[in-house]
Amino acid sequence: MPNVYVACWAMSDAALGGNAAARADTLKNIALAADTQLKISGRAAGGAFTRMLIVPEYFFNAGGGGGLVSRDDKHAIYRRLEQVSAAVPELVLIAGSIAYGKGFFSTDTYNVCPVLLNGQIIAKLYKSNDDGVYQINGTFRTKTDAGKATPIVQLPNGIRLGLDICMDFNNHRLRNYIQHNPPRPDIHVQISGTNMTGPSSAEAKVNGVYIHCDLGGKGVNGASAWRVTGHNAGMAATTRIQPNQTLQPGIGRLMFFTTPV
Repeated sequence: MPNVYVACWAMSDAALGGNAAARADTLKNIALAADTQLKISGRAAGGAFTRMLIVPEYFFNAGGGGGLVSRDDKHAIYRRLEQVSAAVPELVLIAGSIAYGKGFFSTDTYNVCPVLLNGQIIAKLYKSNDDGVYQINGTFRTKTDAGKATPIVQLPNGIRLGLDICMDFNNHRLRNYIQHNPPRPDIHVQISGTNMTGPSSAEAKVNGVYIHCDLGGKGVNGASAWRVTGHNAGMAATTRIQPNQTLQPGIGRLMFFTTPV
């Protein structure tokens, strides 16, 4: 099984402060720290390995409810994220999500999670269901062009990654997709702003991994990882993977998991 080393960053939204650009600077420091620690773990074990950093939903939005960024700001965040990724080129970065508004006279709202590797955005997954957090701005819309409705990311090393954003997990977006587009992913990631962890709804393959990363100060679970041991009638059997290290990087918790798939 390929060795995968994962860091999840859970933090209090209130503790972050600053605008989106300032949060990107903070993320760069976290990414550098996570990448260093993940490399130490991987090299100690020997052989080829993959490393990944997962950031929760709404990371780039100041406060819950109404803190939308503009479409131009979203593109500025993309450029900054590419710079962060270029500084840690072998780190798969699931960069949380950006809730943004588009339009002048009437605003459409979207929530997008970019996934980066080697200084490039390799996927942009749009949330398909609203959770009420930004309801004052109207229900989130979604996008389907260029694979944006596909909750699967194929990494260059062959690892198949499935991604759910908050209520998309509760509505079984990934499950519905793989019913018509098998196989199951090696890793099922759920990012959220405030959501329960749900190992019985994990959609990773048998011997695969389900990982949940929540906005810890606003959510309920922080981060957790689970090994999938079987599937029966739409329910997954799982065993918990304990973090092998937890750091306090100044803001929140950086939790490390060893998750071979």
